[in-house]
Amino acid sequence: MWKFLLFIAAVIAWPASTAGQQEYLTTVDGWEFYKVRVTGAMTNTNVKATCEAAGMEYPCHYIGSPGCTGLYWTSGCIRFDHGGVNHCLTHAVLSDKLCGHHAGVGSQCQPLDDTFVYFPNWHSLDSAWGVDYDTQSYSPEGANYNDKYALCADVDDCISAPCQNCATC
Repeated sequence: MWKFLLFIAAVIAWPASTAGQQEYLTTVDGWEFYKVRVTGAMTNTNVKATCEAAGMEYPCHYIGSPGCTGLYWTSGCIRFDHGGVNHCLTHAVLSDKLCGHHAGVGSQCQPLDDTFVYFPNWHSLDSAWGVDYDTQSYSPEGANYNDKYALCADVDDCISAPCQNCATC
C-alpha cells in the first residue's frame, strides 16, 4: 500500500518539478543560451521572471546590436552580435547557429521548438513571441500557450574571464 501511495505522490509532484528545467542550446557572442521551462502562460512577465529565477538574463525578439534595436528591443534585454547572420531576430540568429539556416525564423529548427522571448510593444495580453517546430509556425501569441520554454541567456564565463580565480576553461 505504501508503494502505491508513494507512486501517486511522485506522479502528482512530477509536473511541478519540471518548472525551471534548463537545457543548454548554444553560445553566441559570449552569451550561453538556454531553454528554461516556464510555468503558466507564455507572457513577457513570465518569460522574464523565469530567466531571472534561473539566475539568467533574457533576450528580446530583436538582438539589440547596432541596427537591431527598434521597437522590439528594450534596455532590460541582453545585446549580442548576430555573428554574420544577416538577421536581427533572436530566434533566426540561434537557428542559424544550431541548424545552419534561419528559414522560418527559427520555426524549422527543432532545438528551438516551443521557445519564447520577451517581446516589448507587441500584441495585447503581454504576449511573448515564440516558435513552434511541430507546425512550422512563428509568432504565436504567447498568452495563448502554457508551460513552454523561455529563451534565457547567461554570460559565458570562459570567454568573459578565462583566468578568473586561476581557473582554466
